[in-house]
Amino acid sequence: MSPLDHSSKQSTSHQPSVDDLLREITTQRSSIRTRVAFCGSRGLPANYGGFETAVDEISARFVAEGYTCDVFCRRSSGSDSPPTHDGRNLVYVGGSKRRSLDTFVSSFQTGWHLWRHRKSYSRVFWFNNANLPGVLMTAIARIPMSVNTDGLEWRRAKWSWPFKAYYYVSSWLICRVCKSLVSDSHGIQNYYKRLFSAKTSFIPYGAPVLPDVSEKQQKETLQQLNIERDRYFLQITRIEPDNLPLRIAQAFRSSGVGRQGFKLVIVGYRDATEYAQRLIAYDGYYGIQVRNAVYDQEVLYTLRKHCFCYVHGNSVGGTNPALLEAMATSPRVMAIDSEFSHEVLGEAGLYFDSEDIEPAFRTVLEFDEQSAMMQRRIARFYQWDAVAESYMRLADGRPADYQPRPEIVEVRRRLPLSMAPQ
Repeated sequence: MSPLDHSSKQSTSHQPSVDDLLREITTQRSSIRTRVAFCGSRGLPANYGGFETAVDEISARFVAEGYTCDVFCRRSSGSDSPPTHDGRNLVYVGGSKRRSLDTFVSSFQTGWHLWRHRKSYSRVFWFNNANLPGVLMTAIARIPMSVNTDGLEWRRAKWSWPFKAYYYVSSWLICRVCKSLVSDSHGIQNYYKRLFSAKTSFIPYGAPVLPDVSEKQQKETLQQLNIERDRYFLQITRIEPDNLPLRIAQAFRSSGVGRQGFKLVIVGYRDATEYAQRLIAYDGYYGIQVRNAVYDQEVLYTLRKHCFCYVHGNSVGGTNPALLEAMATSPRVMAIDSEFSHEVLGEAGLYFDSEDIEPAFRTVLEFDEQSAMMQRRIARFYQWDAVAESYMRLADGRPADYQPRPEIVEVRRRLPLSMAPQ
């Protein structure tokens, strides 16, 4: 065999695979520009809701994979303003002191920052269609972007007609200017296809990471709140008509289960709206407690773990983080009968009609504990690692292709810092 023949045979046996070529292309892209922006949430630390938790979980994994991440935060949220958070750069915009205008103003300010630094970013991720000004400015700046559409905000009862019209028009326009849309549930995905003729990528939320709370601390929390294990129903939610806390309180009262020694604990009171004041009128009567909003994850974990049943009333939206948190921790869940609840909860829950909630309170008393089934379900289908990998594929210009890993069978528990893997 001639030297030429030998070298030819050797090169043929080491031809790169398709995966090797994709990895090389991704590496070349990363070497050029790897700064990714996460926009549209209130920012980090994640103290406010589902979007903030999603940005936290996703961007942390981006940083671990070598991306440079800028997370945009609102000074109007009133928290401290550290420059970084666990490897993420925090970029602050002023927002507005008027809550109704905060998202609109902060999105414009974020869009202006992106425009002025448009050559610095390889990808922008927007969360929530209400951020229309920033999304449009990102499109004009020709920065590649993806938009997580959120739920169906224009269907929320709390909004006036001008705001509902704004949300609807924003969603329609974003479907026209952005070719990479993300839906967190198949229900939202189908809705956008039917209403806006828009194709979206399915990427849900991940299962919550559970805190490590001692038995002593859990016992003390229950004592402070004057509730007993397995003797109370629980709802943790924003006090808004779409989440049904008032109807749930009225149904609990009329069901009579309060006379059997059960309580209803509703956590989430913040603003003295007319609707919230109607709910507050039940506080201290008929076994009903209305508590202020709580952001301490150890307290919330304890409340979910020791309730008899969690009540999920969120009527508008896709994959709801509050429902995932309840499934990860609570023994039973009764949920509003909607396509979004069924998609997440499956056969592991009891469903109620939003116009007739009372019978569910009596029926669930005979309902077996479903914690093992619920935990297996969310661990199988809702994985933050797979969620982040989908966003990374979008960042690299590829299809999201959400693929949860079948070998994961349990919900992760947050370890004390000294025990966490380095």
